[in-house]
Amino acid sequence: MYTKEVSKMASFRSVDELNGAIRTHIYRNKSDLTPAAIEVLKVLSRHAVKTLGVAYLKLATIAELIGKHRVTVIRSIKRLINLGIIRKEIKYRPVSGGNGANMYVILPAVKTDVTPSVLPRQAAEKSTETKAEVPKRKDEAVISQSENKLLHNTYSAFKSAVNTFVSDRKLTNKLYGIYLAHTSYLKGVYAAESLQEIGLEAVRQTFITTKRKAIRNLAGYYNGVLDRMLDRLYAARFDSLTPR
Repeated sequence: MYTKEVSKMASFRSVDELNGAIRTHIYRNKSDLTPAAIEVLKVLSRHAVKTLGVAYLKLATIAELIGKHRVTVIRSIKRLINLGIIRKEIKYRPVSGGNGANMYVILPAVKTDVTPSVLPRQAAEKSTETKAEVPKRKDEAVISQSENKLLHNTYSAFKSAVNTFVSDRKLTNKLYGIYLAHTSYLKGVYAAESLQEIGLEAVRQTFITTKRKAIRNLAGYYNGVLDRMLDRLYAARFDSLTPR
């Protein structure tokens, strides 16, 4: 009924991008999010795949899925809205009138605290007008070389990990692309070495699983393994930062 309207609300281009935004939202707002609010956000994300970023759910349904009272869900949604994590679109029944299920749009995690020194060269140059404010080209070159070296080393590690099980460059590129999509929102939050280690471990777990059962879509399976491992990484850090 609302197909055309809903499709226009899509806020992400891929599931990987959506998952990355969810993790970033949770990490950035860890001190302001209650456990219930986090559960509500995860439920919304799981139901925002058909139209990426848009969930169409009733309050009663959300309450049932997280095992909480309807009032708790309402408070959690209000908190998510106030933090700029989601936007609520109220829908009405076209025939009988009254409120139907609401549409919840998960918003992209906008990068913050970005300084000219870490912006791409063109963006940094456009953001300033005087030469005194423009980052030194020498510093920019060092940053660029460092990032390129890290990406090259990570890709080489991925290639080596995949080649341990099968020689398939196309598959290597797919798995590496999935890894980059999942971790692009986590740069600066976790150490690059930690993210790389998790990405490679997900590769190993994926191929080890093929020895026990047939997997038709290795890239899709790897996507799920990596997603769960990154969720555990966040959960461990969140628990360590939460006051007892």
